[in-house]
Amino acid sequence: MVILKNVKKTRDSISADYYPEGRKEKGFMRLDLTSGEVVQHDNADMFSAPHVRYELQRLSKLDNPPSEKTVIWY
Repeated sequence: MVILKNVKKTRDSISADYYPEGRKEKGFMRLDLTSGEVVQHDNADMFSAPHVRYELQRLSKLDNPPSEKTVIWY
C-alpha cells in the first residue's frame, strides 16, 4: 500500500508526495506529461516507486485528479 498526498497536475506535469505502507518517511515523484518520464524523484521506498509512477500516469488522464489517493496491491 502507498498513500499519495498533495497530488498536483499542471499543464506539463503531475506530482505527488507519497508514503509507503503508511510510514512517516515521505517520497516525492513528478512525471512529465508529454514524455511520461520521471523528472524528479525523492525515493522513500524502492518497492512503492513503480506503483506511484503507474498511479500518477493513471491520474494524469483525469481532468481534475483527487488530491489524495490510496493505492493497494497484493
